[in-house]
Amino acid sequence: MEINYKLYFALSKERELKMAKKVKKVKKQMSPQTKRNIGNVFKSIISNQAAIDGAKEAPFYIAIIFFVLSLILPLIPILVSSSKLYGASFVDSYNYNADIGLAYTTKDLKSKNFTFKIEGGELTYYQNGSKYETINNELVSYHTLKNEKGKEYYNFMFYITDKKGSDLVDFVSELSAKQYEVGTLTPKTTDAIDIERYERDEVKFYSANFIILGRETMGVQLFKYQTTTTASTTYGGLDWNLSNTPDLLERLLDVNDKVSETVNENQAIFENWKSVFNETYENQKVKTMWTTVGIYAAVYAGLMIFMGLMIFLMTRGKSNPNRVINFWVALKISWWASFTPALLGMIVGFLFAGGSIGQMGFIVLLSLRIMWLSMRQLRPM
Repeated sequence: MEINYKLYFALSKERELKMAKKVKKVKKQMSPQTKRNIGNVFKSIISNQAAIDGAKEAPFYIAIIFFVLSLILPLIPILVSSSKLYGASFVDSYNYNADIGLAYTTKDLKSKNFTFKIEGGELTYYQNGSKYETINNELVSYHTLKNEKGKEYYNFMFYITDKKGSDLVDFVSELSAKQYEVGTLTPKTTDAIDIERYERDEVKFYSANFIILGRETMGVQLFKYQTTTTASTTYGGLDWNLSNTPDLLERLLDVNDKVSETVNENQAIFENWKSVFNETYENQKVKTMWTTVGIYAAVYAGLMIFMGLMIFLMTRGKSNPNRVINFWVALKISWWASFTPALLGMIVGFLFAGGSIGQMGFIVLLSLRIMWLSMRQLRPM
């Protein structure tokens, strides 16, 4: 039998094409529900109903993603603000002559042959080569600062102590409470005769600025000019974690490369003090930053869970058609609705960096949205 090869190859080719069509993978189309879920994700930014529908219909992990994002966003400005803290901030805005007081005191201590060494993370005191083994509280230097006209301004006192922890805090409070007659170091008295003289002659009192060097940390307190009003204070957070500082006074007095036509010796010494304040604050800075972030993270997480509970409780009424919503769905509604307040809360946080308004932004905005959502979309008939 004669074979028609042309017809045979044509039929084979047609057969191959049919088989190829059968095995060809058909592109899977996105389901209507998936499209609806994606739409609700974007719509929920401004639509409360979309947040409710998404919480009911979408996979649970989307609500968890919203929860995590809503937790992180308002924490960002808090983290940024905390990371910008530095030890010398308490003397940067206005130092109430602490710059001159610290400069004079540092030079005075050096002239008295004091040496302050960092040993094992603690400060040890030496004078004329002899180590102080025990110090209760010792006033090692003080200066009466004068203004341009030569009149007495106020005193700056410098203490060294062995006190630590709460004992050091008590010592700071004790010095803060001391008052002196303006222009002198005469302590305020409660004697009746003196009180009468003070009232008759209108004698004024003030608190002296002071710095305390302790074994583990230091304390500084500044007061406004000739008043008992505290201007700035810091203590307990400046740890002796200084690197390459065998002698603290030598480091403070190392100003050869800092003195210029615009910066005198006293200003250069003060800049060295600020460098010490910044470096000794680093450990406390990290602790403060993560403690603050941790506290607000707990507050924000608790708020989002609490708002879910509120939604659940407010839909329990017999006449409320949404009473079929269980607690898990109520939580998801809260988390879906949290993203926009979190985003706005982050913006508010940066606008009011470091302030309570910025930190409270997310709390207020989420509360308002949940209240509006409950009153409009989940209200009883």
